[in-house]
Amino acid sequence: MSQTQHKDGRVGSRIENYSDFWQKDARKEAQVDSDIRVESYTDVVNGAARRSLCTPCTSGLILSSPFCSGYYDGATELYEYGWAKSFHFSRFYKGEAFAASLARHEHYLAAQMSLRPGMRVLDVGCGVGGPAREIARFADVNIVGLNNNEFQIGRARRYTKDAGLEDQVQFVKGDFMKLSEQFGENSFDAGACVSACSYVIYGIDHVAMHSICY
Repeated sequence: MSQTQHKDGRVGSRIENYSDFWQKDARKEAQVDSDIRVESYTDVVNGAARRSLCTPCTSGLILSSPFCSGYYDGATELYEYGWAKSFHFSRFYKGEAFAASLARHEHYLAAQMSLRPGMRVLDVGCGVGGPAREIARFADVNIVGLNNNEFQIGRARRYTKDAGLEDQVQFVKGDFMKLSEQFGENSFDAGACVSACSYVIYGIDHVAMHSICY
């Protein structure tokens, strides 16, 4: 298995791990393969390892690699091609440019959160940081972006450095479902999850989200 890191930050083994959840010959796909992907959703998309030859055990799957599976390593550049650096949908007014529509949506979110200069804001599932940077500029707030994929975090930090916002926007790796454990209670003034909750199989921990925000 290749553990080579590409120039853009992707790791070969992660992408291979993701591919291992599918039969190489689609005609050999069976219900057990689908069941394993559902049971191991976190591993398929964001997890710590891949399965070993589809082998089940009493506690779930026998995992054979310590490396993160590579869905986001493989898909992120496609996301950026289709969505630029803000991974969410937005409504368009007639004649409105794509980038302007995305920014308007993000400004609306900032207004709905009643953000004020100097506030500390958590962006849960931040992607490569497009909304975090735009909201930081618009509302003059400090944002911490949370992501569980190192490849996207690396890109987010690079884009943020290029934008000159390193002092205002930071990115950390973490778990949607363990917010209070990672940050402590009352550590943010506001929190947002911009089109990311749909990627969490059991949903974000809303109780924890409220506990870490004033």
